[in-house]
Amino acid sequence: MATIYFAKWVLTPSFEVIHNAAVSVDGGRIVSAGPRGWAKRSGDDRIVNLGDMILLPGLINIHTHLEENALRDMPRGQDETFASWTAKRATRLRQLSDAGVENAVRLGSRELLSHGITTVADSSRRGISPRVLAKEPIRSFVLHEAHPESADEEAKIIGTISERIGAAGRNAPVGAGPYAVYSLSPGGHAALTEFGRQNGYLWSCHVAESAEELQAFSDQTGDLFFHITRRKPWPFGKVARGSMDYALAENLVPPGAICYHCNYVNGWELERLAQLGASVVLCFQYTAEAGHKAFPLDVAINRGVALCAATESLSCERSMNLFDELFCARQKYPHVPASEMLRWITVNPATALGMSSQIGGLAAGMNADIIGLRFPQKPGASLLDELILGEPEVRLVIVNGEEIIADY
Repeated sequence: MATIYFAKWVLTPSFEVIHNAAVSVDGGRIVSAGPRGWAKRSGDDRIVNLGDMILLPGLINIHTHLEENALRDMPRGQDETFASWTAKRATRLRQLSDAGVENAVRLGSRELLSHGITTVADSSRRGISPRVLAKEPIRSFVLHEAHPESADEEAKIIGTISERIGAAGRNAPVGAGPYAVYSLSPGGHAALTEFGRQNGYLWSCHVAESAEELQAFSDQTGDLFFHITRRKPWPFGKVARGSMDYALAENLVPPGAICYHCNYVNGWELERLAQLGASVVLCFQYTAEAGHKAFPLDVAINRGVALCAATESLSCERSMNLFDELFCARQKYPHVPASEMLRWITVNPATALGMSSQIGGLAAGMNADIIGLRFPQKPGASLLDELILGEPEVRLVIVNGEEIIADY
C-alpha cells in the first residue's frame, strides 16, 4: 500500500517548484513526485492532503559535533584566542561522562529532525555518537576525527579509530580523517588516508579555519603554534601561504574530500579543490561567532567549488537549524540565488557523501526522506526567496518512508 501526499507545491531535483503536486511513497522509496495527475492511486492507497505546504527533500546537515552538544553555550570570550577556546572545549569534552555525552547526542539528533534535517554527518572524537545515532530514526554518517595529544597516541591512531568503528557495530558509511591539518604529522596523514582508501571511507578535515592556523604554518608563532608544540615538535616547516597550501602541495587532500570552513584560502587553492572534486562546508553563524574571516564565497562559486552549509556545534552555535544558516548567508550574499543556497543543504551534501542517487532530491527510486513546510508568503514574491527569508515551520518529517513528525 502506497501513501500519496498532496501538497500545494513540490520542489523538483532541478529546483523548480511545481504547483498542485503530489509525492507517492511505497516501501521506503519515492514512487513518483510531480504534478498531482502523476500520482497513480488505487483503492488501497493512503491519501494525505497537506494543504498549503511545500514538500522538499529531507535536509542534510553535513557537519555537526553532536558530542559537543553537552557543552552548550560556550561562546568565545572577547579576549580569548581561538586556540585557547578550542582547547578549553576539548578538555571539557574529555571530562564529561559517557552517559552525559550520550544524552547530548540523542537530544541533538531529535533537534535536527525537528528542523527538517533527515540526514546528519557527525564528526566524532570520542566514538560515542555512532552507537547513539544507530538507534535514532535519523539517517546518519559518522566521521571519526583523529586528534592525538602526543606522538605515542598518533602511533596508535589507526588502531584507535578501527576500534571506534568496530564498536559502533553497524554496517553504515563512515569516515576517518584528521580533525585539522595540524593534528597529524605528514606520516600520520599518509597512514590515515591510506587506511581510509583501503576501506572506502569518507575523508574530512578542518582546513585553513583560523588566522592562528595561518600564523602557525607561515610564521611558526602564535597561540595555536604554542598549544601544538607543548607536547610534540612542529613537523611542517614554514609554509608562506598557510595550511591549505601545505595540504595541497603534499597531496594530503584526497579526491572527493570534505573540507570544513576553509576561510583563509585563495583562488588557486579553491580551483585545485574543485579539480579534486572536494566539497567545502560553510558554517556561517559559527564563523561569525568564532571571529574568523568570512569565506571567499564569490571566488569559490566562480571557481566551481561544490559548497555545502552546516551548523558545526551547539557549544558555540545558537541552533542546528539549516534555514538559520541560509538566512545568515542571504543577508551577506543577497545576489546568490535561493535555489543555489538550497543546493547547499540538499543535493551538494548528498553528492559529497556519495549518496546523490539516494538522498537530496524528490524523484522516483530515491529514498523517501521528505519534509513538509509552511511559511509566510507575499503575493508576487519568489517562493524560494520567501522560504529562506521567512521562518518556515516544519510540519512533516519522513525518513525512509516513516513519518517521524506528522503535524498536519
